[in-house]
Amino acid sequence: MAKGWLGLAVLCVCVSLLTGCWDRRELEERTSVLAIAVDMVEGQEELYRLTVQIPIPIKIAGSSGQGGGGNADAVKIMSVTGRTILDANNNLQIRLNQKLFLGHTRVLAVSEEVARKGIGDIMDSFRREPQIRRLMWPIVVKGEAATLLKIKPQLAQVPVVFLMDLIENGAKMGTIPDQTLGDYFNQTSNKTMEPFLNYVQASATEVRWRGVAVFRGHKMVGTLNEVQSWSFLQLRNEERGGDVVIPLPGTDNGYVTFRPHFVKTRLDLKGRNNKGALAAMFSCELQGDIVEVTANTNMSPEVFIQKMQSLIKKEMEERAKKLFHQLQKEYNSDILRLGLALRAHHYRDYWEKHDWKKDFKNFPIGVDYTIKIRRLGMEMQ
Repeated sequence: MAKGWLGLAVLCVCVSLLTGCWDRRELEERTSVLAIAVDMVEGQEELYRLTVQIPIPIKIAGSSGQGGGGNADAVKIMSVTGRTILDANNNLQIRLNQKLFLGHTRVLAVSEEVARKGIGDIMDSFRREPQIRRLMWPIVVKGEAATLLKIKPQLAQVPVVFLMDLIENGAKMGTIPDQTLGDYFNQTSNKTMEPFLNYVQASATEVRWRGVAVFRGHKMVGTLNEVQSWSFLQLRNEERGGDVVIPLPGTDNGYVTFRPHFVKTRLDLKGRNNKGALAAMFSCELQGDIVEVTANTNMSPEVFIQKMQSLIKKEMEERAKKLFHQLQKEYNSDILRLGLALRAHHYRDYWEKHDWKKDFKNFPIGVDYTIKIRRLGMEMQ
């Protein structure tokens, strides 16, 4: 009898280990969304217009051994309205024959109008949705956000893939911030810093990165152009940024182009007077090459290198000072993470005694660039 009960117990344990996915759903039974765009409904500010880009697998080149169609046939664009993002999502679901799946969504585009109004309520639904990946890229679009989903690039069959490659390659080269949804959530949950997002402009056939959208809380307060965004990347993330093009003195319309390859930035917080008042100093070292000179300078290489290092240093420091002025006086937004450093190193003597949201705009910030030219390239004699 005991052996019978023992056998039954072993059988029950084995059966419990054979459980499967009772709520599984095949890929063919899901409607995957690659990109989402959020706009305001004209004349009805209480409504959002949600636009999604849905791939059609059978029409994508290479699927099922078929040639596929053009990029206009590879995706389906659908738009719905709703009082909230979840309301619009539900309105979209009732128009689909399969369950909506957001686990493959890579891009969240919001119009500049929506961003300036505030995106706190929009981000709340994405924060609570377990399907949403934190590696998704939130982007602010100049004009209508849905335009970004409707582009027809000639270099990619699925439009959102073109945008994904643009951001990924820019992030690898150090010219575009790799700002994800998870980064945005972390920045808005931290009282020591403010968030930022990539800022783009879309047309019928292409999309162009235009810089960085600066936020204060969940509300967009302004933008940084490409040049200011590169200075921001160098000082905050130690990324190289883009090429530096400056006029060549003593020539008619001559220019020199410097391409950074290595960046090392240090932030020092130290007292600037006997009263112990703090100031921030960014020390940034740029190493790179001279990749273009459009006029004859008639200088020896040694003199030319010293002259260019001095000119580039002056240019980069002027750019950084303009960046500080924009962030402090115009936007009052600490996307440089100065508050994070102050709380970490001067919590008792500064952070507890000041309101950083108010004091940031008048906090002294300095910058010192060190430029090292490594190569001049080949020259024909």
